[in-house]
Amino acid sequence: MIATDPVDLKRYDLILINTSGGKDSALTAWYVAQLAEGLGVKFRFGVSIQRILSEGRRITGIATDAGDLTADAYVVALGSYSPLLLWPLGLHLPVYPVKGYSITVPITDPTGAPESTVMDETFKVAVTRLGDRIRVGGTAELVGYNLKLRQARRDTLDHVVTDLFPRGGDLAKAEFWTGLRPMTPDNLPIVGRLDERTLIAAGHGRSGFLLAPWTAEAILGELTGAPLPDAGLVGAR
Repeated sequence: MIATDPVDLKRYDLILINTSGGKDSALTAWYVAQLAEGLGVKFRFGVSIQRILSEGRRITGIATDAGDLTADAYVVALGSYSPLLLWPLGLHLPVYPVKGYSITVPITDPTGAPESTVMDETFKVAVTRLGDRIRVGGTAELVGYNLKLRQARRDTLDHVVTDLFPRGGDLAKAEFWTGLRPMTPDNLPIVGRLDERTLIAAGHGRSGFLLAPWTAEAILGELTGAPLPDAGLVGAR
């Protein structure tokens, strides 16, 4: 089901997640950006936010390294970094960075690569197929905003994929990556209004890709005065 040679699910304590393979969130975001640009959206890539301009807790603009920006409305959607931006305003957002790791391995033998997503419950690592690549990801560290790549974490990811799919990919060409999941104490995102001009969309944890369409509809509804019914939106707690 997963490779040419049978895999003993009991031995590896695996859970089959789905049968449709993984979704490439980066590629999806790129396509959405192209559609948005076609509708007139302007992206300012390579521009860094320096601080929020405010009057008390009311946001009046954004100071960037390319000059100040002002708008009719502001949406704070910076993942794990959202609390850092709002802290100077006296807003304490309960979003915490939880560090995870992944490797992306080019497939060398399609018959020896996964065809669906599985979770190795022993190591809490997920293995999925992304076109001509294998994505292996998992682990959780509470180390603040530290983005240092740790070899010990890679060793675990390497072990899982080679143990399950030894012929599937070329580990020597794998990309090693780390990122921060924006987690909340109750694992629920914080989506809603901070004030009449400012909205928040953060704390989606490991489900950002899954919840992105709902979040976009909820924020759009708030901006246009047509909020989603029973959306259960919450602002800063």
